[in-house]
Amino acid sequence: MTSYELPDGQTIEIGADRFKVPDVLFNPSLVQTIPGMENFLDTASVRGLPQMVIESINKCDVDIRRELFNTILLSGGTASMQQLKERLEKDLIEESPQAARVKVLASGNSTERRFSVWIGGSILASLGSFQQMWFSKGEYEEHGASYIQRKCP
Repeated sequence: MTSYELPDGQTIEIGADRFKVPDVLFNPSLVQTIPGMENFLDTASVRGLPQMVIESINKCDVDIRRELFNTILLSGGTASMQQLKERLEKDLIEESPQAARVKVLASGNSTERRFSVWIGGSILASLGSFQQMWFSKGEYEEHGASYIQRKCP
């Protein structure tokens, strides 16, 4: 058993299930082996993280796929999980096209990993060119989802 402090200050004890939860990222059908989660989702259509990365890269222009496989960047709180980088890289090497050179990158600083998404969003939001793409909730409600395509071609 290991103690974890939640953001609200509450402390919980977690046993062997703490090893199962990260594996769900790679094999979603494992969610059904966690007590209380047996009927949580239909795993037939759910893909693991490596499959989603490969599908995303394959939806991009063929000319940049090699570079994308070589610069996969982990960020956010989940990226702080132990051995996530190594496991993802191993699985991607096994499942990606043979010509692809796979490299998964992650900051060695866990605080930087955790907040890099917010830092990047802050930098993006401060750019003048990005500010021209903003629109209000009222504009969205008035014009609908198609407004996004007109505002951000």
